[in-house]
Amino acid sequence: MVSVESNRVVAEAECVEARRAQRRSERKFNRRSSWRPTLNLTSMIDVVFLLLVYFMVATEFKKAEVIERLELPNRLGAGVADPFEVPDHPVVITVSSQDTDSTRTTVAAGFQIGIEGPFPQPTTPNSLTKLLAERRMGGTGGRGLWPEDHPIVLQPAPGTDWEHVVRTFDATARAGYNNISLNPHEG
Repeated sequence: MVSVESNRVVAEAECVEARRAQRRSERKFNRRSSWRPTLNLTSMIDVVFLLLVYFMVATEFKKAEVIERLELPNRLGAGVADPFEVPDHPVVITVSSQDTDSTRTTVAAGFQIGIEGPFPQPTTPNSLTKLLAERRMGGTGGRGLWPEDHPIVLQPAPGTDWEHVVRTFDATARAGYNNISLNPHEG
């Protein structure tokens, strides 16, 4: 019987040891879970919102880009005209008949047209129309200098046939200008 009792004592001792080991592991597990670090997000969210408000108040918001007119100094020097400057004075077109014989009964067939200024000189009424149309804003050439109401003055030379002046006037009107005047007293 001694062996049965000793077996029982050994079995009880093993059970006690097993229980102790289980309690120790539970304690270790409990210790680990109780020592687990936690992160308090409330404080961090408060700090983030404080930083957001700070930067919103402290930042200067700029307006959109603004185009400002810059006045540059004249680099061309004295006596040289600026090629991009639009003249304020009227365009003067001179008309002169090539044959001004007053004893003739028929109008002379040829006449000369000239434009004062640094412009190409037209030779015919059609070339005058083309030149003026190219120089009109919104015209055919896309290099418009003058609006359609820019003053244009026709100056016939003394003894110029009236038909030549009228043909020049018509050529100017076909180019799209509506402020055309006649100044026969200059010359």
